Amino acid sequence: MLSLWLGAYDQGLAYASLALGTYLTLRVLNFADLTVDGSFALGGGTAAVLITQGVPIPLALLAALVLGGLAGSVTALIHTRLGVNDLFAGILTTTGLYTITLRVMGRSNIPITDITPVVNWPTLGQGDDGRWAVALTCVMVGMVCLLALILATDFGLALRAIGNNPTMARANAINQGLGLTLGIAAANALVAIAGGLVAIYQGFADVTMGIGSLILGLGMVIIGESVLRPRSVPVAMLAAVIGAILFRLMIAIALQLGLEPVDLKLTTAVLLLAAMSLGHIKLPGVNADGQEAASEPDASADSPGAMAGTGGEVEGEPTPGERP
Repeated sequence: MLSLWLGAYDQGLAYASLALGTYLTLRVLNFADLTVDGSFALGGGTAAVLITQGVPIPLALLAALVLGGLAGSVTALIHTRLGVNDLFAGILTTTGLYTITLRVMGRSNIPITDITPVVNWPTLGQGDDGRWAVALTCVMVGMVCLLALILATDFGLALRAIGNNPTMARANAINQGLGLTLGIAAANALVAIAGGLVAIYQGFADVTMGIGSLILGLGMVIIGESVLRPRSVPVAMLAAVIGAILFRLMIAIALQLGLEPVDLKLTTAVLLLAAMSLGHIKLPGVNADGQEAASEPDASADSPGAMAGTGGEVEGEPTPGERP
């Protein structure tokens, strides 16, 4: 049983980089980027090809990061230079990335065997699952800290200004085209790393492994925000990581309860729909608005009109147009 939960924890951390990339595009830049579907598969395919040729895992992930960043910059340039809608720009890039990923991989599926770890991580008495847990935890802690530091700099504040208030950003002479290009490239680089980590963890890479990555990452972000209610950027990124872990734990619970693997996609869609609907469901006495309404006294109950029953007029006094 412990290995099941530990495996779900490992998978959540492997997908956490996808959640961070989605947070950067949707929450920070306010840019609906569909490129993540293609860059996720590109990162996984690149890492799989290099590892099977004997390249160390860190270098393979670095190559995936570079290619993912290039894919994101292409989408940003299509949007900023050619004036194409953000959704269409992402669709165009993702469509082209399918062919590029096939060219990189050489075939649609590549198994990854005989992985030699660069660092001999401790196993915590749980074998490979424990080693993965330690390694991925260290990687995600470092990634969250690095992103938090970057977003706290002038460059990070400029990116946040571009997504939050483009008019104000232009008034402060912020180069929106450059900012969007660098931000989207960084987000897709994170997504490509997630693709590489997932491919290494599951032992193979497939050209279709990126389908639905944007919705998956968005669901992870929403789940984490529903739990932590972040009020700062570092806490928001931590919430994205926790959301990825919780999502994989829910999938593990569903499988443990007897869910057929063929129903996994439908279950994923239902879980994401529930997570996205969570913030829109109003429960009287539970939501903040309901608590405020319940705590405030009814002002109309104390008004003279309410006591007299005449809609604000005191009984016995003439109306403005009435002769006394």
